Amino acid sequence: MSQATAPPAVVALSGLTKSFSGTRALKGVDLELRGGEIHALCGENGAGKSTLIQMLGGAQRPDSGTIAIDGRPARFAGPAGALARGIAVIHQELAVVDAMTVAENLALGDEPRFGPWLRRGAMAASARRKLDELGFAIDPNARVGSLPIGARQQVEIARALGRDVRVLVLDEPTAALSRAEADRLFDILRDLRARGIAILYVSHHLDEVFALADRITVLRDGARVGSWPATETSLAEVVAHMVGEAVDVRDRPAREATGPARLQVRGLAGGSLRGLDLEVAPGEVVGLTGLAGAGHEDVAPLLFGAARPTGGDVVWDGRPYRPGHPAEAARLGVAMVPADRRGQGLIPPQGVLENLTLASYPDLARAGWLPRGAQKGMAREWSERFEVASAGLSQKVLTLSGGNQQKVLLARWAARNPELFILNEPTRGIDVKTREAIHRWIDGLAESGRCVLLITSDAQEMARLADRCLIVRGGMVARDLKPPDITEHAIVAAVVEG
Repeated sequence: MSQATAPPAVVALSGLTKSFSGTRALKGVDLELRGGEIHALCGENGAGKSTLIQMLGGAQRPDSGTIAIDGRPARFAGPAGALARGIAVIHQELAVVDAMTVAENLALGDEPRFGPWLRRGAMAASARRKLDELGFAIDPNARVGSLPIGARQQVEIARALGRDVRVLVLDEPTAALSRAEADRLFDILRDLRARGIAILYVSHHLDEVFALADRITVLRDGARVGSWPATETSLAEVVAHMVGEAVDVRDRPAREATGPARLQVRGLAGGSLRGLDLEVAPGEVVGLTGLAGAGHEDVAPLLFGAARPTGGDVVWDGRPYRPGHPAEAARLGVAMVPADRRGQGLIPPQGVLENLTLASYPDLARAGWLPRGAQKGMAREWSERFEVASAGLSQKVLTLSGGNQQKVLLARWAARNPELFILNEPTRGIDVKTREAIHRWIDGLAESGRCVLLITSDAQEMARLADRCLIVRGGMVARDLKPPDITEHAIVAAVVEG
């Protein structure tokens, strides 16, 4: 869309600044969102994207600068105030209510009533229509907490798109979606653009950005680097603007297992699994992927003792393996990084110190006591090894950027030196530079003879890391891809076929 034909801005941000505890998160940022335009916002974790989104959605107020709607200054008392002005935000961390049904979540705040009574039938019918329009195969009467993370993300998207909005802000909206589901979302966003809605699309997946965006803005270190029509820049240029330096994206060398399989899974059932088989040998990365609900999301909690299997046999290091609790799995040399780092991985009220050393308490304890000096020493060592950017070990973990939160989780388990790493969406919502650093770390695990089970919906990540790629469909392995067939195109085709 050329500057000459561009419509006027629906929302204009001018000179926004924001500081937290003396750290400047935003440094005079300008941004315009125009009706009928998809505007992509890119930048590393910690670049200021989340702070800008919070201001636009009414969750934070700027220290200085203005937000204008249709040319008139606007101030929001909170998220409800922003929504009342036609601005809806889908945050990266889900805001659904797990204890409620899908229909109740979609109608939350606008429930159909007959006098004092809820019209549950009308609520379910309305939810069914919304979900069908989006192509989301979810039961309106299901409890949201019982759904896999991909389906919960779909509920969040459906709720936002069900509102009458002028500006739609999406923060990593495809992080939990399969490629087919993401493609459906893209079609919806293009339809919304055609209806004149202004869309701010925040994503680390630059292929998505270039497939969707009319305009791209890059933030770095809290400042706006620049804005460009998508047709007048390139992926390499955007990455260079984001990181300020070239990123090494060389393909890894071919790998072979260094011994017989140490993890053997036969007929594993539980959740959506109906009989899954897999093996992982030392020195290899075995990948699992599939559409949301296919069952691959259930493998990690079943193998780590966070959920009980209903069938199947698992052998680890030649012995039957069925841990009754994650602590037992950890004692047996198994580590698991969950897909939902905030809800299932981190301890929100605690700092970097407690979160990083949590799995090592049994190693650190002396006669029932936890020596504070040893705990701090371990946390400091592994925080430095993983280059966790924080104000100190006491900083609350949820105040870190998403990439640094993920580094804390990875460091937590690396410190224990386990033999089997189960990594569930290890780079979800992570910036380009940190993503590549984590990929190199995973390569290093395999090269050192560790067993790695990689569960990811990211076909590029799978093609980059996996030595074998298992496609899960209907709770079972439907395809087993091996080099040279582990390409992004082959993975996507295998996932969506049938």
